[in-house]
Amino acid sequence: MKKLTETKLDFDEDLENIKYAIDLNDDSHRSVALIIADRRDYAVKQSGNMQEVLSSNLKELVKTISVQAIDSQEYLLPDMPLKEAVFRAVLANKNKPISPVAISQKLKNSWPVNTYPRDISPKVIQSLLENMTEYPIKKIIPNDPESGK
Repeated sequence: MKKLTETKLDFDEDLENIKYAIDLNDDSHRSVALIIADRRDYAVKQSGNMQEVLSSNLKELVKTISVQAIDSQEYLLPDMPLKEAVFRAVLANKNKPISPVAISQKLKNSWPVNTYPRDISPKVIQSLLENMTEYPIKKIIPNDPESGK
């Protein structure tokens, strides 16, 4: 029985150590700029010039959206598809590497009372991040200190 608990603890530590970020250099046939720009605030999207946005610096666009996300209650809505919410959580984190545990906590904080209960545990978030082919997400594994010897 103790072995099972230790294994579960190791898995949770792994979920904390493995992080994800948006791959701004994604070379697939998708426009990363368009995917990111589409997450801007509605009013900003209506007033902005899309050509200007698509030619702008992606890091600046991410920073702008993350600032808007802090002030907006509509950025992470409880009825939003979970994959979209996970992508937005990574984006709102200024595209700094973030773990499934931190994303799960961010969603729990954003959705304290939810009329549509769903599993937003770190394991589910991890599974989604591993299989998000629609979004330019990359896995960031920390350097293993043992591997350098």
